[in-house]
Amino acid sequence: MYKSFRVKNFRCFKDLQINDLGRVNLIAGKNNTGKTALMEAMYIFSRPHTPQTPFQLQHQVRALDAPKVNLQTYWKQLFAGMDTESAIELSAEYASQKNRIEDKPYPANALLAIVEIRDADEHRKDFAFYRNLLYRPESLQDALNRAADSEVALKFTLKWENLEVPRPVFFSSDLLDDSIPEAEAQSRFIPVHGRPSNESVADQFSKLMLENRYSELVSDLSRLASNITDLRVLSPYGERMLWATINGKQIPLRLMGEGMNRFAHFIMTIKAEGLKILLIDEIENGIHHSAQKDVWQTIGKAARDQDTQVFATTHSLEMIRAAYEAFSEENKLDEFRYHRLDRDPITGDIEAVTYNEFGVEAAMTTDWEVRG
Repeated sequence: MYKSFRVKNFRCFKDLQINDLGRVNLIAGKNNTGKTALMEAMYIFSRPHTPQTPFQLQHQVRALDAPKVNLQTYWKQLFAGMDTESAIELSAEYASQKNRIEDKPYPANALLAIVEIRDADEHRKDFAFYRNLLYRPESLQDALNRAADSEVALKFTLKWENLEVPRPVFFSSDLLDDSIPEAEAQSRFIPVHGRPSNESVADQFSKLMLENRYSELVSDLSRLASNITDLRVLSPYGERMLWATINGKQIPLRLMGEGMNRFAHFIMTIKAEGLKILLIDEIENGIHHSAQKDVWQTIGKAARDQDTQVFATTHSLEMIRAAYEAFSEENKLDEFRYHRLDRDPITGDIEAVTYNEFGVEAAMTTDWEVRG
């Protein structure tokens, strides 16, 4: 798990440090304080060997399509002030843990740097090194060759503190190249809009069925709809979909509203994917205030059971209060952190104010305004 996270020269951030991260982290703040940008930075950092990730975020989260010409203008939007002269730097300090294979401590810190390069000849040694790394699918090799031939590319460099191995690097000149396979699958970003495909939901459900966790999932979803008694993957129209039995009648889960579908997506993703990091943008979207405490208690238990660290953004004071009440009732307030992003009215810089278990309790019980 991350203990702290730092963002430099990314989107709206010149230099943001967020400390004292917990198992479940709720991030709030006024508009244009970088809530979504912080989540994007964490997602990119969690997938350093999947270089198309920043560009997928541009498309899926920001709804920005890549131009057919002058591609540098597209990735410039990732850099603070669209200034590619300074590198993007994303870094994290990890909680203490041991390597399961060698029984040695992991490095305490890692840094991912992203920089625009304009002369590939200066980086031939790095190109040659990366070609020789163990992970080398043919499609990734082709992308590397295209980047080497490009006049302009992005260079991704991952450094581990005190780790005596060559630093992994990647060069990307392609933006939305679906032929490049994902090298990591231990993190997910759930945007505000858009639902997972029926096929992916069916696959997640099948995994849970094979793990004998069916009744556990039914129990989770019944916290938002007490009349759910059964779940099945059916394909009466030629497409596999998850169906729920409600008051004795079977209906597609898709018809049960935005809140239920988002909640099911959160829980099934944590339980079925074996994630280390889950990021949820505007978690309150579609979820009625009366169900928010149940949502948090279910997410908290799932994250605890699966050893997943959760980050979520919100605009809702009700959602903040619901999270506080949920973790308080479970006597797990030490797992919860609330972070507020504030923009300095004079400098425009953004900073994070963190409430730990004691701070958030004081803020809630004295009715402080914690949204900023």
